[in-house]
Amino acid sequence: MINSRALFLTGILLIVFVTLVAKLFTIQIAKNEYYSLLAEKQQNKPVVVRAERGLIKGLNGEVLSFTRDYISFFVDTRMMNAKRVDSIAALFSKVFNKPKFFYKKMIDEGVNNVCIEKKAPMEKAIELKKIVIEGMFYQEDFSRVYPYGSLASHVIGYVNKDIVGVEGIEKKYNKELTGTDGYFVFERDVLGRIVSVNEKLSSPTVSGNQIILTINKSYQKILEEELSAGLKKYGGESAVGIIMNPNTGEILALANSPDFDPANYQLFSAEARRNRALTDTYEPGSTIKSIVLAIMLEKNLIKEDEVIDTEMGNYIYKNVKISDSHPFASLTVREALEQSSNVGMTKLSFRLNDDILYKYLRDFGFSNATQIDLPSEAEGLLKKPDRFSGLTKAFMSFGYELSVTPLQIISAYSALVNGGTLHQPYIVSSVVSNTGNILLENKPKKIRTVISKSTSDKIKDFMVGVVEQGTGTAAQLEDVIAGGKTGTSQRLMNNSYSSSHHNSSFVGFFPADHPKIVAFILVNAPQIGKYGGLVAAPIFQKVSKRMIEADLNLVPSKKKIHRKENFVEQLIADLKTAPKKTTRSYLNVGEKNENDQPRKFFNGNRTTMPNLMNKSIRDVVAQLNELGLKYKVSGTGKVVWQSIEPGANIYQDSICIIKCDSSIKKATTNSNL
Repeated sequence: MINSRALFLTGILLIVFVTLVAKLFTIQIAKNEYYSLLAEKQQNKPVVVRAERGLIKGLNGEVLSFTRDYISFFVDTRMMNAKRVDSIAALFSKVFNKPKFFYKKMIDEGVNNVCIEKKAPMEKAIELKKIVIEGMFYQEDFSRVYPYGSLASHVIGYVNKDIVGVEGIEKKYNKELTGTDGYFVFERDVLGRIVSVNEKLSSPTVSGNQIILTINKSYQKILEEELSAGLKKYGGESAVGIIMNPNTGEILALANSPDFDPANYQLFSAEARRNRALTDTYEPGSTIKSIVLAIMLEKNLIKEDEVIDTEMGNYIYKNVKISDSHPFASLTVREALEQSSNVGMTKLSFRLNDDILYKYLRDFGFSNATQIDLPSEAEGLLKKPDRFSGLTKAFMSFGYELSVTPLQIISAYSALVNGGTLHQPYIVSSVVSNTGNILLENKPKKIRTVISKSTSDKIKDFMVGVVEQGTGTAAQLEDVIAGGKTGTSQRLMNNSYSSSHHNSSFVGFFPADHPKIVAFILVNAPQIGKYGGLVAAPIFQKVSKRMIEADLNLVPSKKKIHRKENFVEQLIADLKTAPKKTTRSYLNVGEKNENDQPRKFFNGNRTTMPNLMNKSIRDVVAQLNELGLKYKVSGTGKVVWQSIEPGANIYQDSICIIKCDSSIKKATTNSNL
């Protein structure tokens, strides 16, 4: 009996021993590699460390966008007991000044891994990271920071919750800004606590590259403030502004108003986040006149002092009425630009061959993307000659039947004033590695020579006249000569041009002798002023004045300018008519809406303006005094223009501007027109 029991126990022990030997053989020899790797993974757990996204800086080194490294703390509720929960709650309550029950409740009610503190600042998290409590762990949690708020928001763009660029520079240079993630291999004990770091198996992070912009923060701030103030003063849906170095193509400032906060982009509409300077096209109106005249000067089709019959501001061509806001019997070529005459431009445009006009407008960059280093750029629209109608060339001469972007216009104007060279605009100056090496450096890139230097000098002189004695006098700068061109175009609403919705613009440059700055201003649908010379030109003036005051290098030496009082500054010389899509006629910008109920003039029975044309100053003054109407008179001789049209309603606060000429020139036109 005893022997049988002994044999049984011995057999059991032998079986156990053989099993252990077999298992050990499997672990140590047969599957040694597998179990070694498993043990290594249990002891050496790699942790991915996200790389820091690169900086975005302004031209002078200001950091416009950076990544802040926050820490988020988590608790694995499956590993918790009352003592650990109490310890964690007490610790976090002390650091973050929150009640203990706040953390206790969060842990007790949580399931699996619970985030008890999200995006804790590094200065608070650094001490917590050193404390080891079983079941508590942390992760790095990056956030993109824009220290100047909405400044240059449409240029910089923004990133999504995964720190991936969605718009602007953040999107265009996402690859360059994104660094290389690293990882650390930690040796842990059986409780999962870190014992040491395996340096051989670990790999450090590589931060993203820095993007250096051409944006001048001071100019950008001025532009944004004045656009916002202009919208508030004149009303309107939105505004766009661009400041460019015409000699290099560098974008020094680019703004849209309203703007948005890139750190909280989800709170703003897609409309507010859209970069209208690149994405939106519009019919440029009278700003195109400088470009069309430059083409004709280049082809020797016009002379500065030749006289054009401007038909007293009304001209019928192919059964369509083309009119000017202020009529003149005749104007020289220079004066046609200064006074923004649609009639004059229409007649001059007949001298241009269709193919020549198309070629030069293409050469100036229209209907071609500028290839600026920002996303979502539109190309615009320019009809090919074989699609021109009988009216296309006339309409194009004062800014219709083509669509452009603000960026294309300012690029074309830069070519007008820099000697004739079209540059590719750019907004990134360089890309620099995290070690300071320059990986990419943008330089001025010449696209083509569009016009000669002599033509450039001549058209610059013409545009100085626009500001000094034409429709752009509101853009005049104190002791600095500037040039530019106003523009107003009716907006297409429901397939016809609206007389109450306009694009009001101004493109200007200074100093005139050697332009360092070209600035573009566009206000969409202003409610007060409405015209480019009365809305956009004053904004340009304020922007330029502040830039000159802030940067003494722009105009290092000024000369005193004595200007005579100029009543022409009150004239509205931009587009008064625009082609309808449905009929061959024009709508007058100045026409009253039938729903408007204007206040009638209070004195006497007369409520409409009489015709003062060709009357003497004495007779006109007597008639206006009899009506009780305020007035200003410019020039001598007989009346050649009145600001309030005959038959228009007159009001108590109306002021009639009268222009007189002692010797009306005989109108002459080219018989080939």
